[in-house]
Amino acid sequence: MPTKQLIGNVLRIILIYIILVLFLSSCSRPLEDKQLKEGKDNLEIVLEGVVTPKIEMNILAPISGEISGVNIQNGMNIKNSQKIINYSLVDVQLKIQKIKFKLKQKKRYLNNIKSSMDNTILHNNKERLKNIFYLKTIGAASKLEVENAQNNYIQSMRQQNELDSRISLLASDIELLEYDLKNENNIYKKYTIKSPIDGFVTELNVIKGQMVNINDKLGKIININKVIVKAGLASGLLQYVQKEQEVEIKFLTTPRKIVKSKVTRIVPIIDPKFGRMVVEIELDNKDMVLQPNTKALVTIKVSKEKKILISQNFETRKNKLMVKSDN
Repeated sequence: MPTKQLIGNVLRIILIYIILVLFLSSCSRPLEDKQLKEGKDNLEIVLEGVVTPKIEMNILAPISGEISGVNIQNGMNIKNSQKIINYSLVDVQLKIQKIKFKLKQKKRYLNNIKSSMDNTILHNNKERLKNIFYLKTIGAASKLEVENAQNNYIQSMRQQNELDSRISLLASDIELLEYDLKNENNIYKKYTIKSPIDGFVTELNVIKGQMVNINDKLGKIININKVIVKAGLASGLLQYVQKEQEVEIKFLTTPRKIVKSKVTRIVPIIDPKFGRMVVEIELDNKDMVLQPNTKALVTIKVSKEKKILISQNFETRKNKLMVKSDN
């Protein structure tokens, strides 16, 4: 029994050692080597990819306030400009009513002042003062009469200036109230959120009665009539991939779906999600088979000329590594 147990322990240790060696050898391989698949007559770059919607937009709260109605749910297919979420309108309607009431009062008061203004008195007092001055020069008017004419003209001027000032203030108040009314009406329009695109609702996280702040994310709308397959590319292989290059994509769907297409775009900067550069392939998806986050294997066909170049480059690198290990 002890001998059998000893043999079992030794076999376990050997098995663990083999697994560890295989794991470390696979980890030590550069990413470029892992993404290269060499056939008899060709060379392929095989990338892991994922399906993403071509068009997706977050539903953001345009203003702060209380939600009074949610007209959508996750998975619902909605149209562009469709009303999807409503705010409580009580506060804004009350503000608009108050502004309209004040505006009406100010305009009525302004009209009353304008209609009651009579420039005749000021004109008459001015003409009378001129006449009195003339009569004074020829000795036909007394000093007291001149003073009375001056006082009357000054008083009528003050009254006119006061009225002009009141009219100016009222006009300014009316302008500010009209601005406030326009602003509140614009806010009123935002109290109904409309869909910015056609698509399906996802990540909905708002309910009736909930208080939200401006720019809070309330959900997302995705349109998957067209999708983009994004695949991570090792930086060392960037020079061998180009736009319009032929690809074959195998999707992990049931049943399996295989599509032949071409590279739409190459993003030569590290994507945080993949931790490497990204190759994008745009596809039609009218049948909705390809859903967001569907996994895929993207095989990029490499020309014979590039195959020779890649083989030479990687052979040179392997030789350098062997030299270093020997040293």
